[in-house]
Amino acid sequence: MTETRPEKAQRLVDEEQVEIVETDSFATSAFVQGDNGLYAVLLFASGRFNCICKWGTIHWNTDDLCAHALAVKLAMERKDKPC
Repeated sequence: MTETRPEKAQRLVDEEQVEIVETDSFATSAFVQGDNGLYAVLLFASGRFNCICKWGTIHWNTDDLCAHALAVKLAMERKDKPC
């Protein structure tokens, strides 16, 4: 059975494969170690994204997040939750 994008994103977060590099009011930049390589991700405050994965090259600058960008979003949400 193939993982959905949200399932894959959650797995990447759970496996600690997301490294947040920088966050500001404009965007968050991160690296995500995916199943097929290391991906550079920009997640913009507007909800749009850029990622160098195959999905990202087709859907770049939209809000239809790839698994890597979704993993960054989930990692940011996890980071912001109080313990």
